[in-house]
Amino acid sequence: MKDDWRYGQPPGGDPYGPPGFDPYNAGTGGYGPPPGGYGDPGFAAPGGYPGQPYAERPSEGGIIGALVMAIILMVTCCGAFSVVGVIFAALALGEKHDPEKAARYKRYAWISNWINLGIVLLIALIYVVAIAFAIASEA
Repeated sequence: MKDDWRYGQPPGGDPYGPPGFDPYNAGTGGYGPPPGGYGDPGFAAPGGYPGQPYAERPSEGGIIGALVMAIILMVTCCGAFSVVGVIFAALALGEKHDPEKAARYKRYAWISNWINLGIVLLIALIYVVAIAFAIASEA
């Protein structure tokens, strides 16, 4: 059996409907804009929920920046700890269908990067202080 019932067409009809037919617009029988127009808060585009606008995907620049910073940290000093930032940035870049997940992964990548950078700076500070004490104790 064909899927004619899905679009409200009689059996044997065009499954996509006649010209101008919109299967997502059931409010007007499939023809024309929905009642109240496309700006109607009760209208949802395919895949959305009534009254909830689509969330915007986070900027790719921020995600790529987090990925680049994680790679630089991984190559220069604390490789094992920076892998977490690389993984979260890669997950954020790969998340195309859920903008909230992509934003969350981007936030996790940046948090991981800043924690790693703080660890590197703390180790560098301890190293400098140790060298300063070593020089001061020789004199």
